[in-house]
Parts: sequence; structure tokens; C-alpha cells
Amino acid sequence: MPVTDTTPMRPVLTESLMLSILPEVFQVSAEQSAPLRALLAVTADFHAPVLDVLDSIETVVHPYRAPTGLIGYLASWVDLDWLTGQGPGGGSVIDAARERDLIANAADLSATRGTPAGLTRILQLATGCHGFGVADRPGDFHVVVTVPAAAADQVDLVQRIVGAMKPAHITHEITVEAPSDAGER
Repeated sequence: MPVTDTTPMRPVLTESLMLSILPEVFQVSAEQSAPLRALLAVTADFHAPVLDVLDSIETVVHPYRAPTGLIGYLASWVDLDWLTGQGPGGGSVIDAARERDLIANAADLSATRGTPAGLTRILQLATGCHGFGVADRPGDFHVVVTVPAAAADQVDLVQRIVGAMKPAHITHEITVEAPSDAGER
């Protein structure tokens, strides 16, 4: 059985389609008026780019298909603009691929916010490194975050994330693992 595309096709906005929605006086006049027909053709051409954007509107809000210029805007929709905003040099603190991952996972990150698992997940997504450890003991109101050696150059980012994502009444400490020597066994 052949697969058929069920995507609705929009009618092409042509001069004749535009003419059909105008009052009858314009329809009659257009038969003999070259300037009116030309105006309708230009108007149809002006609408084409807008209709093309509307035909692919789902890509605008999709974190992996949205234009790069909209990523910051999407981040603000899911309350991640504090993390993905501009850095001191004018560029984003986090690269575009990680920003897209964070936006795509925003619902899960929000649901697990304030938990060790949620903190570990956002640190992994934001830094692109695995191996974070989050140790907390009930009743201590203190959490220790262990940063893997691979993310040692991103400690400022880790500090920013931990400060924002941990519960407000808890203190925190960040330690960086010593780099392991690949030559030792």
C-alpha cells in the first residue's frame, strides 16, 4: 500500500485567488485594468514569503530545527535564558548544540529540579561531560558536587548551575576530580 502524505496543502496565493476574494467591482475592473492586475500580482508575490514561513511554523518552535537566532528566545520560553544567555564576550556561554539539548529536555529538568538526579542531568547537558557526582546527606542541608576532570575548565558554569538549581536553603561545595593519568594502570 503506498504511503500518502496527509499534510494539507495550502492554495497558492495567485492573482486570480486574490481577485476572487475582492469585491465584485474590483473583479469586473480587473478584466480591463492592467494596473490592477499588476498590483494583484505584486501583492501575491509579497505574501509568498510569509506563507512559506507559516507552512513550516513547526520548525520555529522545535529545539533541533529552529533557526539558531531563535534558540535564545526558545530558552526564555522554558526558563533557561538565565543559563544560555550572553557571556562577557557577547557570545553565549554554552554552545548552540548544548542549548538545543537543554531546551529539548527542559520539561524533565524542571520536574527534577532540586534533586541530585536533576542537578546531575542539567550539569551533563550544559557541559557535555558525564561523571558528575552529587552527594547529599539527609539532614545536613549541604550538597557536594564532584566535577569530572574533563569539565574542570567549566567550573564557573557548574557553580552558576548549582547555585541556581539547588534548593535555596542548602549550601553547596564544588570539588574537581584530579585528572587521571592514562598511562598508569
